[in-house]
Formats: sequence, structure tokens, C-alpha cells
Amino acid sequence: MVLSESFFRLSALAGFIIILLVILFGYLFFEPYITEDTVTIKVINKAQFGKEKGKYFVFTEDEVFSNSDNYYQNKENADELNLQLYPGSTYKVKVVGVYIPWLPRFRNIISILEINGEPVIKPQSK
Repeated sequence: MVLSESFFRLSALAGFIIILLVILFGYLFFEPYITEDTVTIKVINKAQFGKEKGKYFVFTEDEVFSNSDNYYQNKENADELNLQLYPGSTYKVKVVGVYIPWLPRFRNIISILEINGEPVIKPQSK
């Protein structure tokens, strides 16, 4: 039984697309473990992304960070973190993602570890 050349090309293309999708979704699920980093930033300004809840931009001297809720990064506290960020203050934060200057994708602030050199004390849950 001989397969036609067009069927072979179609199946090769479908296999290639499936492999790309597996790699893409695998990266999205494992991104917090692959790209997590701790950086010190000095906030220059911050802004909300339009009228969207849970999505903010944090402007620093070196780069722009995102502070947004993200299912893949298991983050749902963007509004709380936004209240803790003040322009002119220095923070040690945990970020996830890859920053590429010519690509509009910003690293996401996951948590604040220190504010002006003082550790952040999280309230204990009951």
C-alpha cells in the first residue's frame, strides 16, 4: 500500500503543529519554575491597564514589569500587590517570565519580599 505524497505532507504538517502546541502549553505550565527570579527594583511609577481589574504596569529604572493575575502562574493577588507598591520606594520582588525589549511581554511580579530593605511579614491565615 502506497501513501500519496499529499497525505504524507498533510500528516507531517499536522504532527509539526501538534508538537509546537505541546511545547507552547508545556512552557506556559512550567514557566514559573523555569524563569522565576528575585530582583531589586526602584518603582518610578505604576499604572492600571485601562479599566481592567487585576492588571497593572510597574515602571522601574531598568524595565517595565506587569502585575497581573495569571492562571498559569497561579497568581490572584495583583490588586493587593498594587496597594503595596509606591513610587520612589525600593522593593525586592519575585518575578516570573522573560523580558525581551522589542517584544511587548513583561515579567510578572509574583510577590514582594522586602520593602526598603525590611522583610514583608505576611499575616498568618486561620
